[in-house]
Amino acid sequence: MVAFLIACAVITLVAAGAGFGVSATMIGPATFPSSDVANDGGAASGGGESGHGAPASGHGAESADTGKPAHEYVVVDIPSITTNLVDPSDAWIRMELSLVFTEKADQEVAMEVHQDILAYVHTMKLYNLRGGSGYQHLIEDLQERAAIRTEGRVKRVLVRSLILE
Repeated sequence: MVAFLIACAVITLVAAGAGFGVSATMIGPATFPSSDVANDGGAASGGGESGHGAPASGHGAESADTGKPAHEYVVVDIPSITTNLVDPSDAWIRMELSLVFTEKADQEVAMEVHQDILAYVHTMKLYNLRGGSGYQHLIEDLQERAAIRTEGRVKRVLVRSLILE
């Protein structure tokens, strides 16, 4: 019995070490560090928005030599997305999103991204959204689609709310 308990303890320690090793090497830093979108009046966190669909500007870290912002970001709210999922068809999702543009925001491009995201979310299955990793994959997919659609002008997709029913 003692040998069995020792074997279980050794296997548990090996598994924990392997899990830590995989997570340390496979999971890299976020693609858009939060320090790049600094709050200037709360613009990046949603506090500086000037209404639904209206852009709000925020400033990135200041340049060391000029004292001026190194990057200027514009946060644009897009209309909420409400659609059913592909499987199960009676499951619904509602998302409220904002797009973080560099330099200049374009409302037409924001609406194209909105339609792209709507089409993508409509093809999702509920089991793809389960847990923290499902949510993280969703965010990464949305950011990748937005960046491709805008040729890199959208640096981040901010999720203001996400409801599954």
